[in-house]
Order: sequence, then structure tokens, then C-alpha cells
Amino acid sequence: MATSQSRTLIATNALFLGLATIAVIMRIYARKQKVRYLQAEDYLILAALLFSAGLVITNIIGAAIGGFGVPFSSLSHDEAILFLKILFIEQFWYIISVALVKLSVLCFYGRLFSARRFPRIIWVFIAITIGWLISFLFATFFQVWPLWCNWTDCVPTTNYPVMYVCSSVTDIMLDISILCLPASFVRKLQISRSQKLGVISIFGLGIFCIVASLARLVYTVTLVEVSVSTSFGANFGSAVVSMILWSGIEASASILCANLPCYAPLYHNSPLKSFINSMRSRSAARSSRGKPLEDSGGSNSLPLRRIESVGREEGYMSGEGEVFGGGDGKSGVGTVIRGGGGYYDGGVAERGRIKVDVTVGVQREV
Repeated sequence: MATSQSRTLIATNALFLGLATIAVIMRIYARKQKVRYLQAEDYLILAALLFSAGLVITNIIGAAIGGFGVPFSSLSHDEAILFLKILFIEQFWYIISVALVKLSVLCFYGRLFSARRFPRIIWVFIAITIGWLISFLFATFFQVWPLWCNWTDCVPTTNYPVMYVCSSVTDIMLDISILCLPASFVRKLQISRSQKLGVISIFGLGIFCIVASLARLVYTVTLVEVSVSTSFGANFGSAVVSMILWSGIEASASILCANLPCYAPLYHNSPLKSFINSMRSRSAARSSRGKPLEDSGGSNSLPLRRIESVGREEGYMSGEGEVFGGGDGKSGVGTVIRGGGGYYDGGVAERGRIKVDVTVGVQREV
């Protein structure tokens, strides 16, 4: 029987899943405007969307036929078993979905902050996130053993209320740490204060995910308190629905926020696009300064094209070229040319101004 709580669960979870799906579609479209292939972070966010959809669908099934939103004490024995089975399954969808979003964001940061390899701090966070994922998947699976004791009367083999709280707290700590990562990079950029604020505000939209995580933590603590109280039968069902409502919101909102920084190709003059170009230029300069590029080979490579600098720097590029930093696609302060073989930075010559030999037609749009 549908209740106001179950209807709220269905409507809210479906709404946020729809927004997350639109966000992923826009991300793929934006990616296709820039390149013809997807990166690792794109596949990770697609996988996160699938598991988030699994979570929402499971919650909707629970609201429709599993007794979600109905006082637990009013359920029959068979209905109570179905309720607990659905609750057990949805925990896995949640853990995997939020972990995949974190990994997607970290991979995006890694490509943004370095031209050749991920910074060490990114690898540290990737390892921590994978460790978090594996740890709580195992903890959830073995929270009560044998397995069927999750939906029948058995003595718990672990202190699962504490595990629920620990998973929520560590999830929030990871989100805050990952959200703060770009701040140090933005602070070092030579851009205006308004541009810095614009970039930080875009990345800062992830704060909504932390708000959703905090709300979920509050209801998780409520669920733990109800589990050990004398009013278990009357309040357990309501506490569960509140927790899984925010689980669905958090998973979908995380996907939504993770996609926002990827829309730069859709806005040619946005602060975010300037930030991404600046970060690529800086990382390219660090990784390939003073090293001429070699032909990358392959059937799709174009003939070698000479890059002519104003000063003493010069190099070569092959493959499809792209200019970062030059507003007219030909030159600019701090410009970096990216080709099929890698990056070339001419920043040493005349305060970073380099010139592309227009006779070979290397000019590309920004």
C-alpha cells in the first residue's frame, strides 16, 4: 500500500536519477565536441550511473511491493523478509555507485593537473577510495553470517550499526578531501580573481553532495538508535526509508556534480574553460620543457610540421594539432601546442609567446 513516505521516496529518487542521466548525456556530448573518444573518467561515471539506477530501481521496488514507508510492525512475516532482502541488496548499489563517482572525479583531476602522468596525490586518493570500496563491500556482505540471517532472526556476527556510521563518516571525509584538491592548483594560476572565484564555484557545487551525505549520516544514526530501542517495530521502517531516500539522492547528486566541470567545451569563453586550458598548459610545460616532440607514428599521423618560435625555442609536432592559450588560434602568451605525439611548450621565448608557422597550416581552433 502506497503511503506519503513511499510516494516521496519514489518521486525524489526518480527526479534525481533523471537529472543525473541528463548530466551524463551532456557530458558525453561535450566530450564529443572536443575529441572523438571517451576517457577512463567517462566510463567510470557511466558505470556509476548504472549502479545509481540500480539503487533507485531497488528503492522503487521496495516502496511498491517491499513495504518501504509502512510501519515495520504492521508487515506480515513474508513481507518483513522481502523488506529486509531489498534493504540488504540496495546497500551494495549505493557503495559501488558513490565509489565510482569518486574514482571518476579523481581521474578527471589527474588528466587536468598533469600532461603525462597523474600526480602522486591523485594516486594516493585513488588507492584510498578503492580500499574504502573493497572494505565496506566485504563488511556489508559479512555483516551478519550466515547470509540469510540478514532477513531472518539470527545473532549478528558484527556490530553492523557501528559499520553503517563508519561508512557514512569516512564517505564524507573522502568527499571533503577530494572537493578541496583543486583549490591549491587554482590558487597558483595567473588569472583574475573573478575567474578564480568562477572556477572554484563550479568545483564547489560538489558541496551539495556533502550536504546529502550529512543528511544520510543523520538518518543512519537515527536508524542505529531505533535498532536498539524498545520502539523498534514502530519506527524501524520509517528510519530505513529516510536513510535510503538520502542514499538515492546522494548517489545521483554526486553524478550530477561530477559532470559539471566537464561542460567547458559547451561554453567557449567560460572561466572553467580558461582554467582547464591553463592547467593543461602548465602541466605540459612541466613535463616537456626543452624536449622536441617525435612523430607518434601510425596510419592516422600527419606529416611532421615545424613549430617556429620567436626566440631560441623550437620543436616539432605530428598528428592533429591543438592550440591552448591563443585567442586567435595562432599565437598567445603562454601558448602550448598539443599534437598527436604530445606537447610542446615555447614559454621560454619572449615571456612565453610563440608563433606557429602559418605556411604549414598548423593553426587549430582553441
